[in-house]
Amino acid sequence: MDSAEIQKYVTWAVVGLFVFALYSEVAYKRPASAPRTFTEGQDVDVAITLVTSDARNLACSHPDELNGRHFEYATRTERWSKPPAPGRNAAQDMLAPYKTTDDILLLIPALFGETALRERLAIDPPNSPEHIRFVANCKLHVEGKLSEIVVRWATNGEWQTQNNAWYGPVSGCWLSDG
Repeated sequence: MDSAEIQKYVTWAVVGLFVFALYSEVAYKRPASAPRTFTEGQDVDVAITLVTSDARNLACSHPDELNGRHFEYATRTERWSKPPAPGRNAAQDMLAPYKTTDDILLLIPALFGETALRERLAIDPPNSPEHIRFVANCKLHVEGKLSEIVVRWATNGEWQTQNNAWYGPVSGCWLSDG
């Protein structure tokens, strides 16, 4: 066999592999799954992606209370100033923004007050320079949905308007690698 014949076989093999790759990309593509939705009053499993510095860095701005809960800021520049309900502290009722591993925005009060997250803060304090991402797997009790909220993902970060944020308390959290 001479080199021209080998070159011809190699060329056809490469063309064949390219056609197969193109076909498999088009023919075997799975349709996109529908975005996950919740219903008010529902208890759902959620996987929230976190680093411990989120305990200090995340904030929301909204002028209204939601079921007795509030946000750190009433406006982008003014902190919430109304006193907490009798027998409660402000941290218990302050909603903060978090994202699930499937990119759903949740507003949750006192997430880092959950036992598993308090334990994580003890071994990985929020003020240390580096953090490892982890996932909090929790049960969310859906109390409602805000069509629009202003969030900040870092203490000195830009405020951003986000749409469709579900809110409610979580319970029974356990941690996994992120």
